[in-house]
Amino acid sequence: MNDRNEALQRLSELNYYRLRGYWLAFEKDDAFIEGTTFEDITDVYDLDSKFRRWVWAALEPIEIKARTTLAQHLSMTYGPLAHLNSGLFNNASMHAESINNVRREIEQARKNKVPCVLHNLKKYGELPIWAAVEIMSLGTVSKLYGNLSNTAVNKDGTAVMKAIAEEFGLKPHTLRSWLRHLTYVRNICGHHSRLYNRVMTNRPTLLKADKPYANNKQFPTLLVLMRIYQNSWPEKWNEMVNELDCIMSGHDAALRSMGFPDNWKQVLASSHSNRSGKPNAQRSHAHP
Repeated sequence: MNDRNEALQRLSELNYYRLRGYWLAFEKDDAFIEGTTFEDITDVYDLDSKFRRWVWAALEPIEIKARTTLAQHLSMTYGPLAHLNSGLFNNASMHAESINNVRREIEQARKNKVPCVLHNLKKYGELPIWAAVEIMSLGTVSKLYGNLSNTAVNKDGTAVMKAIAEEFGLKPHTLRSWLRHLTYVRNICGHHSRLYNRVMTNRPTLLKADKPYANNKQFPTLLVLMRIYQNSWPEKWNEMVNELDCIMSGHDAALRSMGFPDNWKQVLASSHSNRSGKPNAQRSHAHP
């Protein structure tokens, strides 16, 4: 960046240590690689910001669907307060921790005078699960789902955990892993933290067809998003891949740093079958 004033302006807006995370890739032996410019660093920073917003938007319908399916499948058999029934969950202490988190969210919503919360508390004394999920974090939804007991079954005898997973076209252990991973990613995005070139400490269990692309960077997250969209909103996914292509265009070095293979567009635009071998076996009629 040749304009010193412009560089100073950017530094006044960005915490030095925040920006430093982006220039580590431009260092060697504790010194900048020759030819590195301030603009190189801010370009990567801006790329990460756009990529993070893309991921955040991709997560929205998944989070809403996770809340909805948990509420639907538990309430249909076990009633409006099913989430409070510790007998439906494997680990009582983990369940108690989840419900404590829910109660804290309820209290905050009550203080903020959220209408649906005030209405239900006044009328019933508790929030029914279909209202409670709307104030639950994705982390709480993920933990409740992952803690469901196999003895919690729908009226047709199908385990609730399995029935919810089938809504996503997945097996329960895969959905459990993916919700946990996406919660981790959501928290990174929600705190506007660096996603670019981050070593992902929470890694998802990939489907067999995707394991050749496994790494500890960002590309596996996109494989998880791809599989969920292929089963729920396949027509939307093609649009999103095109949007991502526009964001990533001309950033080959950054793509490598984020674990993208050279043929990433072909991989994400592919129509691999899901685990059952049937493409898009379970589709939601809802659209994001």
